[in-house]
Amino acid sequence: MPVTLTKIVDGKPAVKDTLENEHILQCSLCDQMYRLGYSDNEWNRVKDWLTIAERAIREDHKRKHQAESLHLEWKPMRRKR
Repeated sequence: MPVTLTKIVDGKPAVKDTLENEHILQCSLCDQMYRLGYSDNEWNRVKDWLTIAERAIREDHKRKHQAESLHLEWKPMRRKR
């Protein structure tokens, strides 16, 4: 998987991965922190992944951040005909 979103517990990601690139994100509704890890192949989509990750974190807030990692899905834009 080229991108992961993992909750940070006690200053460390709850689930380890081998992705070297990262962004640290905070839930906009509380203080919970997350690590967005991504591969070198995803560098050109980081801005889009950040938007997807922020949406996933807000949704997880409703479930009180119980999951250790969140599933992110890339949905390509559909063009209107």
